[in-house]
Amino acid sequence: MRTGFYRGISILILGFILGSSLTNMYLGHQLDNLTLANRSLRDELADTQQKLQQLKEFSENRKKHAINSVESFLIIDSREDLTDYDKMTVEFEASKRVKEWLEPVIGQDVSALDGLLIPRILDNREIEANGNTYRLRTHLVVVNRKTTVYIKASRVKSGGKLN
Repeated sequence: MRTGFYRGISILILGFILGSSLTNMYLGHQLDNLTLANRSLRDELADTQQKLQQLKEFSENRKKHAINSVESFLIIDSREDLTDYDKMTVEFEASKRVKEWLEPVIGQDVSALDGLLIPRILDNREIEANGNTYRLRTHLVVVNRKTTVYIKASRVKSGGKLN
């Protein structure tokens, strides 16, 4: 009986050892797979964070306010002897010339633009309309995506005569 008892205990202990070994091998295999998956996910996370950072930088660059268009309003100092047609012609010519002169400003970042640049470009320029010459003077500049320039026009020459 004693041999049968020792035999049963030895089989039980051997079963525990074999069961522990098999469980250890199974869990070791799973641990290896989980470690590889964890490493792979860390790499993906690093790549995703790098792409996110690049997208943030790109969106910040796109958020910069760039000048899209230039609009001008003209104030004529001397309205004597001007018909509505003459006034409209002077406004049209001034608007056309201002857009032409300020074309290099379009596309520049609003915050990076020197505020005195536009008056330097426009002040003391002359335009000709209906035989009269007008000198432009910047009155007000509003720099935004749609930049607005308010200009005063003073008549310099009237049909060959100096005023």
